[in-house]
Amino acid sequence: MLDDLDPIWVDTRVGVDEAVAATRKAGWLALDTEADSLHSYFHKTCLVQLTASHRNFVIDPLALEPSDLRPLWEVVEDPSIPVLMHGSDYDIRVLDRDYETRIRGLVDTQIMAQILGEAKTGLAALLEKEEGVVLDKRYQRADWGRRPLTRSQVTYAAADTAFLERLAAKLRDRLEELGRWEWAVGDFRRLEEVRHRPAEPNPLAFERVKGVRTLRGDARDRAYTLYEWRESEAQRIDVPPFKVLGNKTLVTLAEEAPKKNADLAEVGGIGPRFIRRWGKAVLLNIGRPSRAPDWTRAARRPEPPPRVVRRLNRLAAVRDEIAAELGLDPGLVCAKSCALAVASRTPLCSSFDDLRAAGLIGWRLELLGQRFIAALADE
Repeated sequence: MLDDLDPIWVDTRVGVDEAVAATRKAGWLALDTEADSLHSYFHKTCLVQLTASHRNFVIDPLALEPSDLRPLWEVVEDPSIPVLMHGSDYDIRVLDRDYETRIRGLVDTQIMAQILGEAKTGLAALLEKEEGVVLDKRYQRADWGRRPLTRSQVTYAAADTAFLERLAAKLRDRLEELGRWEWAVGDFRRLEEVRHRPAEPNPLAFERVKGVRTLRGDARDRAYTLYEWRESEAQRIDVPPFKVLGNKTLVTLAEEAPKKNADLAEVGGIGPRFIRRWGKAVLLNIGRPSRAPDWTRAARRPEPPPRVVRRLNRLAAVRDEIAAELGLDPGLVCAKSCALAVASRTPLCSSFDDLRAAGLIGWRLELLGQRFIAALADE
């Protein structure tokens, strides 16, 4: 079945216009992206897969100017044209980051599967169950930023959108039978508002490396200095930091503090090529480390008072009972953070407006509202 996809490789503005025309003709599109997060420091969108009018397009944004893709984003931002995706949270953030594009008319098949209570909601599992399609997993960790891609890689990418229309139709029928379609629509609209947020600078980021927190004194300073050097070098050559220096090797270097190339060669994970390329810089950083930022205990969230814990337990019992009745994951019905916000609210939530203000909204409010209020009233 995958051999029949016949994906169309698009690396020109004319090709983009052809894909947009197919979308407008169909009145919908299936969309996915591939990035190079495992192979670069500065992640970027490397492929945009699109299916419409029984045609599968694989668009190469690396070969195009941003303006060449603008007609596609205009379609994606049109709420009258459904955009079928699966597990779209990451893709929405990536498209916002790279193109300031906002998905409208989202239909996410993973959300649909979750609201149906499916045990496995990954695309591969759903397609095998619903369509008998077995996806090729060979390229899950492929470097999508490399060119040229093989034909089998392009076909693999196209498969992520090729079957979404049929899958979405089946899942929607089941949701409508259960009266849950509008639940899914509400979650689609909320997911559309997700945005990319750059990571905040953290001077203690080096402590995330396993083993660093046990280091003290000069060894900790060396670990910090090597971490900062690794980040700088990874940025310079645009590769993930682990491709410059592995975490385990970094900690070993900080602990043992080799003084010459012969000592470096004794460290696991360091070979002749590394020594030729980076040996001098590593020895210099180890020999003259910068002072690491002082360790500070992360501020712990205060434990909620006993009365709030009691309320939370009552709310969790209500949620778990309803989730079991519906065959849904309790966390999907109401996240613990939301239940805690409800339990912590002063004065007690006694109306739907109060619950809404605490973050319980949409179908979850309709499902839980009265019973949450009753559970709180027991106090």
